[in-house]
Amino acid sequence: MQGKDIREILKIGLILFAITAIAAGILAVVNSVTAPIIAENAIKKRDAAMMKVLPDAKGFEQVEFSADNTSVTEVYSGGDVGYVVLCEPNGYSGAISLVVGVKADGTVSGIDITSQSETAGLGSNCTNDEFKAQFVGKTKGISVVKQGADGNEIDAISSATKTSKAVTKGVNDALSAVAEIKGEGLTDEK
Repeated sequence: MQGKDIREILKIGLILFAITAIAAGILAVVNSVTAPIIAENAIKKRDAAMMKVLPDAKGFEQVEFSADNTSVTEVYSGGDVGYVVLCEPNGYSGAISLVVGVKADGTVSGIDITSQSETAGLGSNCTNDEFKAQFVGKTKGISVVKQGADGNEIDAISSATKTSKAVTKGVNDALSAVAEIKGEGLTDEK
């Protein structure tokens, strides 16, 4: 290589380095501006989901609990009305963020899915109201069947059994966490 070739390579390298540094700086500025907005929106979405699954609650107070070997991330007391439990069970394509309302009597008052990355048209159907409504009134030990749910069972989403089982695991984990907090000492049934 000749001196001129080396200088040309260095010149191109410095230009690419400068472009990369400028782009990284711009991304850092954009991130610093948008990160608080994204966090605030996530809190608003969580709070709306909490009110949706336990609408009779006047407010929520975070409760300490043991999250060993469970998908539960946070638990909130809604006073005498019940609890709201945030879970992240692993579905087919990743974590499913789930909000579960549990009434004072230990039954599910509702569930809401705040984020998921399941397969479009299959596992993503876990966000459908018809699927979520199956959990209302259920108690600990919910199981998944392919068709003809009865009692404490739910019908799996067609071609998305893994997603159905993940959501069910989250709901069962939520019910177990509430039982633990209430001192009922129930063992985990999955």
